[in-house]
Order: sequence, then structure tokens, then C-alpha cells
Amino acid sequence: MSAVLGHIHFWLYKKIRLVIEREQLIYEEAQKAVGDLADELHFVALDLYGKPIPADRNLQMIIDHNNIHGWLQNQIEIATVREANFIKDLLDCAGSEVEDAILTAFVTQGAACGKVAAEELGSGEHRPQEIYQIMQNYYLNGMPCDGGDTVLADTDTEFSWEGSHANQKANWAKAGVDQTFMMAAYQAWFHGFISAADPHFKFAVELIDGEFPQYKIVHA
Repeated sequence: MSAVLGHIHFWLYKKIRLVIEREQLIYEEAQKAVGDLADELHFVALDLYGKPIPADRNLQMIIDHNNIHGWLQNQIEIATVREANFIKDLLDCAGSEVEDAILTAFVTQGAACGKVAAEELGSGEHRPQEIYQIMQNYYLNGMPCDGGDTVLADTDTEFSWEGSHANQKANWAKAGVDQTFMMAAYQAWFHGFISAADPHFKFAVELIDGEFPQYKIVHA
């Protein structure tokens, strides 16, 4: 007997779709910067990892109902590794010519998601934790069972977490992409999202003693 899909499965698949949409944004921005080279490199990524599932496909019809967890986990890996592989090839072949294009795609999508989140949050004052929590509806951070970020502070004026990217780095490694650049790209996404979700807050990065930076949501 096949398993029944629940809200969490649709929630997670929506976030996978956002990675796929961001890859398309990167492609479009890279085309502006390097033209046909972006076409060639994106074709390589699609050839290696397969074309994305069309956006109009009903999840009920395409998921493996006998292995829901495994199917979703596989889709996370495909989407994130393909995006990272495309970014790696762009950086390897075009370098600084395409860096701004990639970062623009990340911040553009982050801001677009943040605008939608702003409507969900509604008017009034918000705590920084609320901004972080609603961000989890858009930010693909592994499977729910993978565990979330390590929270460092949660007060009325600041929410901070460890910028380890623990649930992304394995897939970045599979793609062989520069992990420092990927961290900068995700930071650009956070900047765009948080500023759009509530302009009273901003994203900040603090370098602290230790292995990872500290990410913060603080009052602007």
C-alpha cells in the first residue's frame, strides 16, 4: 500500500522547486554576462544530472509513494548538485566575469521570496526569530530529519546561527564547487530575503573565533 503525502512533503518539494528556479535565474543572468558560454555550460549540467521536472507536474503523480523519503532526498541532491556544478563550470570558465551574475540571481530570488513572506508575516512588529522561522519555508536546508542550524542567540533584538552550511556542503563537495563562493552566494540570498521580508531587519555576518562565521538577523 502506497504512503499518503502530507503537508511536509509538499512544503519540502516547494523548496526543491525554488532551487530549480534559482538555477534558471543563474542561467539567465550568466547569459547576459558571457552569452553562448552560459548555454554550453548549462547544457553540460543538464546532461550530467538530467533536466528538472517540469513545474506543472503534480507531486502526487510523480513521487514514488513507496519511497517518499528517498525520492525527496534524491531530488534535493539532484537539484543542489546540478546548480552547484553549473556554478563551478561558470566560475572555472569565466571567473570574475560571471561572479556578479551568479550573486545577482541569488539575491534576486531571495528578495522575491522575502516579499511573499512579508505578506504572510503581516503588518506590525516582529521578532527576529519570526523572520528566521518563516525563511525556513523557502530556504532548502536538507531534509527535516537532517537537523537544522545551530542556534547561537535568540533574543528580541537578535537571532543568530552558525554559518556552517552543514546540510549543503556535502552536495557542494560532490559538484567540486568553491565552497567559499557558495557561502557568499547563500549570504546574498539571506540578505535579499530578510530585507524584503521586513525592512526593519537586516542580515549580518560576523567572523568569530572558530571554524564558521556567525549569521545574524538584527534590526536595520
